[in-house]
Amino acid sequence: MEKTVLTRVKEAEDFLAAGVKDNRDEYLKYLARWIAYIQHERLIHLIVTMAFAIMSMMTIILFFVSGIIATLGALFIFVVTLGFYVRHYFVLENKTQYLYDLYDKIEKM
Repeated sequence: MEKTVLTRVKEAEDFLAAGVKDNRDEYLKYLARWIAYIQHERLIHLIVTMAFAIMSMMTIILFFVSGIIATLGALFIFVVTLGFYVRHYFVLENKTQYLYDLYDKIEKM
């Protein structure tokens, strides 16, 4: 998904740089469809990220309550996975906000 978002950002930047107004409305509809799709993906990744954060916290609590060393292995897996999800969500969030800005700029040109 990250590659797709970066591709759409590049397309929008190129369209804005070209300054072509002939098919602007058509391109805005195209971009709005992609922004909606990316928003959906962003929501799904937020839910998954929060689920991994909650599982990590529950594993920490389980370790302190039970003292079972094996829970640290599960915690390690959750934290590593959470790190990748946070990074991916960060890219999705920032590029979506940037697409909003590009959409507004294209709309005003």
